[in-house]
Amino acid sequence: MCVIVTARPGHMPDPVSLALMSDANPDGAGIAWHDGHRLHVHRHPDNHQLLAYIHANWQSIENGAALIHFRLATHGAVCLENTHPFPYRLPNGETGWMAHNGIAHAYTHGPYDSDSRNAIDAWQNGETDLADGVNGKFALITSQGEIRWLTGEQALTDGVSVSNTWWMDPAEWTLPYELGYQTALEDLEANGYDHDDLYAQTGIPDWRP
Repeated sequence: MCVIVTARPGHMPDPVSLALMSDANPDGAGIAWHDGHRLHVHRHPDNHQLLAYIHANWQSIENGAALIHFRLATHGAVCLENTHPFPYRLPNGETGWMAHNGIAHAYTHGPYDSDSRNAIDAWQNGETDLADGVNGKFALITSQGEIRWLTGEQALTDGVSVSNTWWMDPAEWTLPYELGYQTALEDLEANGYDHDDLYAQTGIPDWRP
């Protein structure tokens, strides 16, 4: 399933939301953000490494535009190569980084193990527009810091949009079962998940400056 987050300059998701997104989609995370001069990209198959990076650069990231992705693996191994976002280059010379939420059913077979990478490859080559939502949701950030969604996004807070909100309530994390993550809810119960004590259960402190 995954989740895509975009943040306009001056805005960021709160740490609680980022922690929930990460817990619900634990198979790698990445961010592409623009500091007003250039685009920075950081990806890691270990979500905690990405959260630590955001923590270390919070103010700079918040001042710019950002594209963040947390992955729930369905096609391809959990590794850096399959961690979103992915680079793209259009025939008109535009470059940037792009993330996917969902399953790109038409692109489960191709040059890459990741259906997302296959779909983005086809899109940049003009073979599809990916705007009908059939293959999931896609969002990008250009090398100049412009954020665009190819499909409809959901507003989370002022200046912050997401591809979905199913991660907001762990009691409703049923999708991982459908995708083969049979232990997701059992692990939460075993750890004594408490909505009123989110940071303690995720192991992530309130690290927002």
